Order: sequence, then structure tokens, then C-alpha cells
Amino acid sequence: MSTYRSRARIALASAQSELASNEDHRLKYAALELRMAIEAVTYDRASAYKSEFPPKEYETWQPKKVMAVLLEIDPTADSDSTISFGIESSPGEKPEVMHNLGKEVVFNIKAIRRHYDALGSFLHVPSIKQTLSESTPSPEIVRKRCEEVSRDLDKVLASQVFNSTLGIFSSFDCGECNARIRKRIPRDKNEVIADCFRCMASYAIRRTLDGRFEVDARTEEIPCPNPGCGHPKPIYPREFSQGVHWVCNKCGGRNEFQLGILHQPAG
Repeated sequence: MSTYRSRARIALASAQSELASNEDHRLKYAALELRMAIEAVTYDRASAYKSEFPPKEYETWQPKKVMAVLLEIDPTADSDSTISFGIESSPGEKPEVMHNLGKEVVFNIKAIRRHYDALGSFLHVPSIKQTLSESTPSPEIVRKRCEEVSRDLDKVLASQVFNSTLGIFSSFDCGECNARIRKRIPRDKNEVIADCFRCMASYAIRRTLDGRFEVDARTEEIPCPNPGCGHPKPIYPREFSQGVHWVCNKCGGRNEFQLGILHQPAG
């Protein structure tokens, strides 16, 4: 069991203990523990996509943003699933007998949007507007919300299988830095873009007619702007950025991308 899944169980148990006290002043502690449990199960889900999760997103901690990144990687990342297996009588034939390994319940983005911020609102002193309008949530409302979230998390943590990420993948070494690149290929797409997480390289992965994959570097040849040179340099799309530069192999000059303003006279 992952560290995050263990943390989620501990946080959920603490929340349930606070709810079982039946003391209204302890509801805020239940809400806090439930928020932490939501964070933990979301981070646990993200850990299953570690090789596909962009390192620049590691600083993201809000569950909504984490799950949004996962859904960009895999549109089924927050979907419940059932895993079963069977023996085919012949290749491609559906097995007559299937053996169920279990069902996975995921705390999906809809549930995160519905509950996470709502729980957070219970952790603050009511605003002046809430006080004047007498719209402060009652203990009954807070308890009902916490109990609903608790039940949902119970189902997630009771899953017999979890963090299954089945899919079709293409793996290859980056031509620039030799880092291993692993990219998920959706069944309904014949071409995807894969960026190297270590350097600026970018690649197009195309599905061939025989079901294999071809990988091509995504570059555009930019001529050296030196009027007496013009020697081309292959540039990756992510290199078209302020301050990025290269040294021309022909004239030795330094070429740097900069923002500029072009003035056109009136008339």
C-alpha cells in the first residue's frame, strides 16, 4: 500500500472519530481530516502516473488541479473500473469464463469539485456578509456534508484493486539527452505529441497501418539571421521562447529569441 493511501486511511479514521463524538465544535476537525483524505487519495492516484506526470506539475497540490493534469494524460483517470481476466479459446475471441479480480472506485473530479472547497469553507470564521445575512452553515449541514464525504472515501479505500492504469504505450530514448520517454497512446488517435521531461526535445508519435509506432522529432529549421550566413538550425517548438539561444555552427555567432516591436508608418 502506498504512503498516500495509508495517510488517507488515517485521516478518514480521524474524521470518523470526530463525527462519532456528536460534538458540534469538533465538526471542523472532521472537515479538515476529510480534506486531507481527499488530497491523499488524489496524490495516490497521481503516483500511478508517475512516469507520465510532468515534473513541472509536482508543485501542484490542489486536488482539482492534480486530477485535471491526470485527465489530460488519461481521460479515464478518474473513472471507476472492474478488472477481470479469462482464457481465450482463440486469439481475439471473448473468453467463455471471466474471473473478477475486483472493482476500483476513484474519488473523481466531480466529487472533488463538489466537496473539497465546501469542506474548506467550514474551516473559517464566518464572513461579515454571512453573519449579516444569517447564512452561516448550521452544524446539521456541516455534519451531513462530512458524513457524505466519509461514505464516499470509504468506498474508495475499500476498493479490492486500485491504481490500475492499463493502456497502450510507446517508449523510446530521447535523441537529445537519452532520457526514457513513455507516452500513452489513446485508442482513438493515430498521432500524439510526446515531450521530453529532461530537455526541450519534442516528438510526434504516429501509428502505422500495421499497428506499430513511428517516432519523429518535431523540429523546424531556422536560418541564422546573420546576413552573410543563413546556416539552418533545427529548433524544437518549446525552444521558441524568450531568452533561448544557440551558437551558429557556421559563423559562430550567438542567436537569441527576443520579443520585439515592428513599427509601420501611417498611410
